[in-house]
Amino acid sequence: MEYKDIRENLEEMMNDNYTDFIKALVSIEKGVNDEKALEEVYVLYMNNDTTGLLSDDFDYMIDDMKEQDKIVENTNELEEKDDLINLVGNIVGKVENLERENANGEKFKVSNFSIVSKDDDGNKVYTNCSAYGDKTKDLENLKQGDFVKIFGQVKTNIDSNGKEHKNVRILSSKLLKAKEQVKSQDKDKKSILGQIKSFNTDDKTRSNKKDHSKGAER
Repeated sequence: MEYKDIRENLEEMMNDNYTDFIKALVSIEKGVNDEKALEEVYVLYMNNDTTGLLSDDFDYMIDDMKEQDKIVENTNELEEKDDLINLVGNIVGKVENLERENANGEKFKVSNFSIVSKDDDGNKVYTNCSAYGDKTKDLENLKQGDFVKIFGQVKTNIDSNGKEHKNVRILSSKLLKAKEQVKSQDKDKKSILGQIKSFNTDDKTRSNKKDHSKGAER
């Protein structure tokens, strides 16, 4: 089996069950076989955004090889950048739940949807999100309008025309408020604003009546 075949198999395993994929790598590399310990290591790894699976020495070696022109990046191929991100926002459109098949004929689930959130300047930002394997379980009942929190890995592809395509591969998700709760909260806000407006109108009316009464007494 060649490098490309192994890489494809690893990617399929990662997409199918990211949790056990990480635990298996740690077990092989560090010789840890206790499943409870591996679960704890996985949780610690996920909670620390700066922890990588490979030593920083690899980064230094690769940078050094690039400087010596031993690694030449092919600009015709898609450029990929990976990063971890937390997203909080509302689901836009329909949540697409699919069933796919890998190279070995094994079926796995995929969920796709988009989230609208706001950046630091208050502008709306739309992000495409995808979940694979066991990560789809928490997404099966989500629907348009639900308010959710997503933690995942950003995959940024820049094509040959220089256009950027982003997608977040979901590692964990949480429903913060269902669509019905969001609507109810909006109604409460409108109701409060309506009461304030009504109070201001009544107060202004009473003030006008007092002024009119004073004018009549004179």
